[in-house]
Amino acid sequence: MNSKKQKNTKVLMVGSSLKVKGGMTTVVESFLQHEFERDITLKYIPTHIETKNSLCKKLFFLKGLVQILNELIFGKVEIIHMHMSERGSFSRKYIIFKLSKFFNKKVITHTHGAEFEEFYNQSDEKSKRKINKLLKESDTVITLGESWNNIIKRIENESNTFILRNSVPIPAKQNKLNDKKIKILFLAVLIKRKGILDLIEASQKIITELESKNKQVEFVIAGDGELESASKSLVEKLGVSKYFKFVGWVNNEQKQELLKESDLFVLPSYNEGLPLSILEAISYGIPVISTNVGSINEAVKNEENGYLINPGDKEKLADFTIKLLTDSNFKQMGEASRKVAVDLFDIDSYFKMVENLYLTVDQRKTLGNSHGAK
Repeated sequence: MNSKKQKNTKVLMVGSSLKVKGGMTTVVESFLQHEFERDITLKYIPTHIETKNSLCKKLFFLKGLVQILNELIFGKVEIIHMHMSERGSFSRKYIIFKLSKFFNKKVITHTHGAEFEEFYNQSDEKSKRKINKLLKESDTVITLGESWNNIIKRIENESNTFILRNSVPIPAKQNKLNDKKIKILFLAVLIKRKGILDLIEASQKIITELESKNKQVEFVIAGDGELESASKSLVEKLGVSKYFKFVGWVNNEQKQELLKESDLFVLPSYNEGLPLSILEAISYGIPVISTNVGSINEAVKNEENGYLINPGDKEKLADFTIKLLTDSNFKQMGEASRKVAVDLFDIDSYFKMVENLYLTVDQRKTLGNSHGAK
């Protein structure tokens, strides 16, 4: 046995308040709940809250910045792990990046922004130079999949990228899919980007076709957001209210219960990274209908465990939902979902890669274009 004491690696993680709803918060929470096998100490400082009061946002950021400065000067932290998306998130992380580099710290930039490429393309030249600088000079830039890795490389070819796909715990039991009384789950913020109105508009055809084949269907909508009222109004207008159940935003325990009861997961987003909600669905052995954006195609294999359509194609959304739910391979698609989750998105494998990444960055080794794929 090696008696030499292992060096403790101190990591300071930075992101939004854990009260902010969304996939990034779920990722952060998984880090904070994980017990690292090796000698790694993780501390979290939030720098952003959800509020319409811009003064409160600025004060919250300043408070976080003071705490970060204290850690940089006195905390003996070696690595700054920043969770970053686009726009305001980038602006805040750029300041933290500059401070971290001033104090000669290692920086891991964990990209989450579904609209990051669009944000870059619409930025002025000064902002683009800042984005390129951060991506180039970060010691590692974590991307969520092959597609997003390619996007980051197109923006800054010299970025030191590392693919770390989002992951989920694999439930002990997978769902027994019901092809007679079908529950279709939508789990996301109710905003245009997530395609909620597209799903509602497609529902009329889905309901008519399934009922003609003696199948019952219920759409469970879990989430809130700016389109909640419009979504409920559209359901009323189309005369499909009795087929829809709006349950609002759900906590983790409620979410797991909804997943256990679901037979199909639908997320017709216009852009994404790699949604945790899809990974959670396939971990339960649920087939998925989604769009071919971001890195979704790494979790949803077209015609194997679901179908991928183009964003905004409501006709195809309806057609492929009907096809999947009336196909004799429906339950086999559920089996295929479970296999994809176990093979590619198991959280235990994920955190082994995270530990190796932290230790490698701390030891000042070069990662190059390492890929976190199996």
